[in-house]
Amino acid sequence: MINKPRQNNLSISKEVTISRAEEMELQIKKNKIVRALYSIGGTVALILAILGIFVPGLPVTPFALLSAALYARSSEKLYRWLLNNKILGPRIKNYQRRKGITRKGKMGVIAFMTAMVLFSSFVVIQIISIRVAILSLGLIGSLVVWFIVPTAIDDHPEKS
Repeated sequence: MINKPRQNNLSISKEVTISRAEEMELQIKKNKIVRALYSIGGTVALILAILGIFVPGLPVTPFALLSAALYARSSEKLYRWLLNNKILGPRIKNYQRRKGITRKGKMGVIAFMTAMVLFSSFVVIQIISIRVAILSLGLIGSLVVWFIVPTAIDDHPEKS
């Protein structure tokens, strides 16, 4: 019996064209179980992103980005499908191209999040402890968006 050496590299890298100007490296895993887990995680993230379209306060773009990252490791077909999606695809491509969110975009996200948190806290919710929790989480979310989410350079800066 001949012992074959074990391969330490569990991923295959391929270049896939997203558009003419941009390329993204896929890292499809060889192990079928690992690919299945990434695919399941990507699908759960995608479901949360879709729910975020309809549920105020549930973010769409972070879950769409997570779904894209997980699909890039599990299935080229699912990854391409997500990038070509009419609603989520442009958000993912824009984030990948710019490597973050512009300051103007961050301000818009924080303004919308603040409006939804205040509406939920003072119009919908009557229990004080839940109000405090929602307001606290809204503040944390705003701080994360402003300080942790990468700031991108605007493609078309306003002329002074």
